[in-house]
Amino acid sequence: MKGYIKLFFIFSIPCILNLSNLFLPFESHGQTQDITATGVAAILQGDKAIARDTALNDALRKAVEQAVGAMVSSETVVENYQLIRDSILTKSQGYIQKYRVASESPSAELYQVTISATVSLGNLKNDLAALGILMQRVQKPRVLFMIAEQNVGQEFYIFWWYGKSEFKGQQVDLSVSETALKEEFLSKGFNVVDSSVATGRIEISNAYRIADLADAGAISIGRQLGAEVIVKGKALAKEGPRTAGSKVGSYIADITATAFRVDNGSVIGSGRGHGVSRNISGVTGGTEAIEKAAREMAGKMVDQIVAKWSGEVSGGGLVQLTVRGIGEYSDFVKFKDIIQGQIRGVQAIYQRSLEAGTAVLDIDMKGNAQSLADEIARKNFGGIPVKVLGASANTVEVSLGGAPSVKVIIPPPTPPPTVEAKVTPLSAPQLPSPLEADEYLVFGGEDDKSGWVGKMLTSPTATNPEGEFLHYAWGKKEWGRFFKQIRPSTASELTLGSLVYFFDGNIKDGVYYFPTDKAQIRRGGWWRDVVTDTSMINTRGIVTVGDWKVDISSTFVEKK
Repeated sequence: MKGYIKLFFIFSIPCILNLSNLFLPFESHGQTQDITATGVAAILQGDKAIARDTALNDALRKAVEQAVGAMVSSETVVENYQLIRDSILTKSQGYIQKYRVASESPSAELYQVTISATVSLGNLKNDLAALGILMQRVQKPRVLFMIAEQNVGQEFYIFWWYGKSEFKGQQVDLSVSETALKEEFLSKGFNVVDSSVATGRIEISNAYRIADLADAGAISIGRQLGAEVIVKGKALAKEGPRTAGSKVGSYIADITATAFRVDNGSVIGSGRGHGVSRNISGVTGGTEAIEKAAREMAGKMVDQIVAKWSGEVSGGGLVQLTVRGIGEYSDFVKFKDIIQGQIRGVQAIYQRSLEAGTAVLDIDMKGNAQSLADEIARKNFGGIPVKVLGASANTVEVSLGGAPSVKVIIPPPTPPPTVEAKVTPLSAPQLPSPLEADEYLVFGGEDDKSGWVGKMLTSPTATNPEGEFLHYAWGKKEWGRFFKQIRPSTASELTLGSLVYFFDGNIKDGVYYFPTDKAQIRRGGWWRDVVTDTSMINTRGIVTVGDWKVDISSTFVEKK
């Protein structure tokens, strides 16, 4: 009993005494900032004690005000001052982790207190996000959730971008994990895209109707739905250990996801969550575990995204600037010099590439892509006809008005063959196919660009032009009448307008490469389109097929 009383009084002393180094209640998020602030109060009727308390509170409020100013621009503070004052500054002590009084100087009329305070930025960022102030600064990006989910009792992952009401006999409904994530993100002020209406609004390619969707496929769907941010991942629930003789089972769930921007593919957050539940029902137990895992992950991911955005708002970030129509290199150099020296907020320029009259630059600046586009549109570039072609949340595209110089080589005419000569047309060498002899690329229609790999089980006949295939990705039999066998293309076959097939995945730095994993070849999606640009074949070994850049080692043509 004596030990208990002694311990009680040891921990009670700081709560009773008015110490200068006082720890206030707070929820730590691992991010703090040390700030020095001075508060002032009038001494009324000679009461210095009340004046000191008022001056101290004023200093605490100013410390939090400085922290807010470090995270958002001064313009934002001015625009939202009433909201910030009412919701943030009135509870300033809740954001102070600790402080000490550095100095205090009473006079006849005023009491001045200077403090050194440690402000918890995590709490502050969360509240600013909840108020929508950070969202306003980053132009309120819309978030789309794409989580493939497998609950207890389900044989396969289900996902809404399958585009149909059933998947392998399972009903495709809005997943538990997506519902929980939406609720958490909405509570923090995020703008969320409703994927439940996606099936009726957009056309989803067959190549994208897979659980392990590549980022390029998710970006394609996200663009159609008007999303700026995609959160993509997988959630799995399964039964855990069960106590012998008990009807109550244990269920565990895990979820992993990554958040990335649609316009440039940059990652802005990633996380995982774990949930445990006990229930008589397996489905209910799995649902509860998935929900717990999703909410745990949502908290981590929101913290990362908010930290990323607040850092970009206050300290600046990278804006991708694509410059097209570069005819003279000297004009391009002059353009960069003006951007660097005369555009407000630009701190540095990093040139990523320059080829075929197009350059990609990363602009390190305080501000966003829209402000950069506005500044460029207003700027005089000394005779260079600069035109803004478009802008998104993180990218800007401009033209310098020129055209890339192309060296045209006209081959000498081929002499006509003599009458006796026998002309034999050249044929492409029959290189080996990445598929087996009984495997085909199958397309839903004659003009469909996306396809899948299937093993032919039943060949077409004179009366039935369709073949029966084992769909590797779905694990079920499908009939189709539009199917092709392919082989690697040769360099001479990669000409403008020629039809090329390539694997719709394994994308790195915006270029599609062919995978070495046979399982990925057969379970992933494929795409076909015509060659639209061959200017990078000799310099980078890349050809443009439709709108996509493809490594030439990953290009295929129909096997005749």
